[in-house]
Amino acid sequence: MDSKGSESGAGDRQAFEKYLSALRGQVGEAKYRSWFLDLGLAERTSKSVTFSTPSESKRDILDHRYLPMLAEVWRREIGPVERVKLTVRSASLSESAAKVIDREARRASSNGQAGAGIAANSSRSEKTGAQPSLAAPLDARRTFETLAVGDSNRIAAAAVKQALSNSAPSEIVYLYGDSGVGKTHLLHALCHDGDRQFGDGAALYVTYRNLINACVSAALSNNTQALHAAFLQHDVVAIDDIHFLDGKDRTQEELLIVIDALIDSGKRVAIAGDLPPAKLAEAGIKKRLSDRLAGGLCAPVHPADEEMRLDILKKRVRSSAAKCMINSDVLEFIARHFGQSTRETIGALNQILLLYREEAVTVDLDAAKSVLKSRLQDQSVRRIATLEDAIVAGAEAFGLTHADIVGRAQPQRIVRARHAIVYCAREVLGESFPRIGKALSRDHTTVMSSYRRAQALIERDKAFQDGVGRIREALEG
Repeated sequence: MDSKGSESGAGDRQAFEKYLSALRGQVGEAKYRSWFLDLGLAERTSKSVTFSTPSESKRDILDHRYLPMLAEVWRREIGPVERVKLTVRSASLSESAAKVIDREARRASSNGQAGAGIAANSSRSEKTGAQPSLAAPLDARRTFETLAVGDSNRIAAAAVKQALSNSAPSEIVYLYGDSGVGKTHLLHALCHDGDRQFGDGAALYVTYRNLINACVSAALSNNTQALHAAFLQHDVVAIDDIHFLDGKDRTQEELLIVIDALIDSGKRVAIAGDLPPAKLAEAGIKKRLSDRLAGGLCAPVHPADEEMRLDILKKRVRSSAAKCMINSDVLEFIARHFGQSTRETIGALNQILLLYREEAVTVDLDAAKSVLKSRLQDQSVRRIATLEDAIVAGAEAFGLTHADIVGRAQPQRIVRARHAIVYCAREVLGESFPRIGKALSRDHTTVMSSYRRAQALIERDKAFQDGVGRIREALEG
């Protein structure tokens, strides 16, 4: 029995409508629309009442925050019961609830309540467009046609393409891997194909910053329901850099609600982050959200090897409108020597194109080395220091072994060496905390604490300063 499904008796329906009216009056319109609009009556007996919600995440939030209040309002307005519970209703009813969210948001918009965030989309006359602060532009160059596929991203590419198949299961695709390995390219390619398959505007690409700003704006205007509806207008939703939501609890809660509503409605959802699901919780992502991602199709994206980097460069040159020609040995040189990340590889090529784009000339290897001299040393390859180099240099500087550094032992002399390595990896190499943690077999928060400790030590400890100096010298050549 569920009052939203019209199977309740007339008496139960009337009682529940009375209850909802009283609940709306107690919590206010904004909170009611955000949290209780899709509440259903699953079962009513002489001793208990069971409310239904469309998703487990929504049920958990209501159970944790509002269950005592829900029970108090029922006992006051309807009558005494011994127990009030929450359950998750069936998928078909969850889809109906998503439609209710959509309908109510449209109604609010027509009454002038939804705000300027929901606007008509001329290319999709029957749908409401996403909030301007939510959608991020797509890069026309990042398509499946320009995507180089190899061992490092084959699984991820297959997972993203499968998401658009009508026969594919409705589940989240979660892409994870280090910065610069091509996750954003996959998300953009998914959105481009989504627009082709479902119509212009069908796909929504969202950066973590746009998501945070949209959630803050919705919360300040008491209109989170319109934010939910904005997501639901799209057939394909891609969200980038989810690991940067650490500490943004309200944004994570809203994202959980949105993800469940999208999946329940049969939408395609792809999310990207630097860390695997098990590590997201260590980096400040709520366990419910990391578990939700772990329950989807998780696909790693690894750094490209030299062969794949060369393939990427060839595709870039073919799709470029530059007038110059670039010799194959130039592309091979870039692929071999600029491989710290895909972004670095493409950046070296872009530096050459910037200078010769408008010239009908052929760029040979000598010309390329001249252009790239800021990235090279003495007209030969400048070796790029890595995290592994930092660990080796740190072990040598403090008289330790590699095993000491990456092991679990905690003597003060080893811990201080790790602090110095973290500091240099951050300051000299510009590495992210998750990548440093992975290299040292430590979690994200431990590395952040180590960095803060190093900042303090370097101000007052001469021996520590000397150790940091020796690591710097080794990394900077």
